[in-house]
Amino acid sequence: MFRNLIVLMLSAAAVVAGVMLYLLWQHKSLPQQALVYPQPRNLSEFKLIDQDNTVRRRADLMNKWTLAFVGYTFCPDICPLTLAKLAGVRDELAAQVDQPLQIWFISVDPQRDTPGQLKQYVDYFKQPALTGLTAGHDQLFPFVRELGLMYAMSSTTEQDYLVDHSASVVLINPKGQVAAIFKPDMQPGEVPLVNREQLLNDFPRVLNQLQQR
Repeated sequence: MFRNLIVLMLSAAAVVAGVMLYLLWQHKSLPQQALVYPQPRNLSEFKLIDQDNTVRRRADLMNKWTLAFVGYTFCPDICPLTLAKLAGVRDELAAQVDQPLQIWFISVDPQRDTPGQLKQYVDYFKQPALTGLTAGHDQLFPFVRELGLMYAMSSTTEQDYLVDHSASVVLINPKGQVAAIFKPDMQPGEVPLVNREQLLNDFPRVLNQLQQR
């Protein structure tokens, strides 16, 4: 009787330990600074202009993975730092997917960010997969909103104005759907930026979650 009780207790302990190990493994396999949408979100048709003055539409997202980030070339901190990180890790991330991986920098400041200005800006990062795009606000606002991002123009009449915008990076799948979002570190008194190492760690975890659906 006593022996049977010990066996029962050991069996129960083994089950509990197995469940705990499974939960721990599952937690470690989940992205820490990214959100994977339960259902990928379709994007409506749009019309943007790239740095070569070429029209880009939803079809340009098909059969590719896309990392999308909104900002503007006169941004003093978030944009250049984030784009430097994305340009630097792009090749490592691209090696993890079967289809091409592109980076879209969507300027929400069309008044100053002409195609020529965008070309000079994106060329600085020396990443061929990086494309700069912009459009009128009638195209930009609904597109940015569907990405799950935001921006707000200043009402000032000064030429040297700032634009408030999201610091997150959106992952668009090869079907042209918003699949996940990589969130920045939010530390008091510091510029919100996507963490390079966390992005490298979270990217395969995000892909794994997407493949399970």
